[in-house]
Amino acid sequence: MNSNEERIQMIREAMELVREAQGLVDDAVSGDCGTTRLEANYEAYGRYGFNQLLGNGNPYDSSLDSLIEEIEKEL
Repeated sequence: MNSNEERIQMIREAMELVREAQGLVDDAVSGDCGTTRLEANYEAYGRYGFNQLLGNGNPYDSSLDSLIEEIEKEL
């Protein structure tokens, strides 16, 4: 089993990967000439998962930061 410090580091690394993935998807769906249907749908629905994981969405939702805080309480 990993130590709590290792678990926290793994989550922080995952957060960076999620940010990178979000950027790639953002670039892939962005329209050259205004907002496309795909982009509007992604902004309204698909981006929610990224925002939730990174703590940029609803403040009452848990995020990866919340998970880190819970692990830190165990230390």
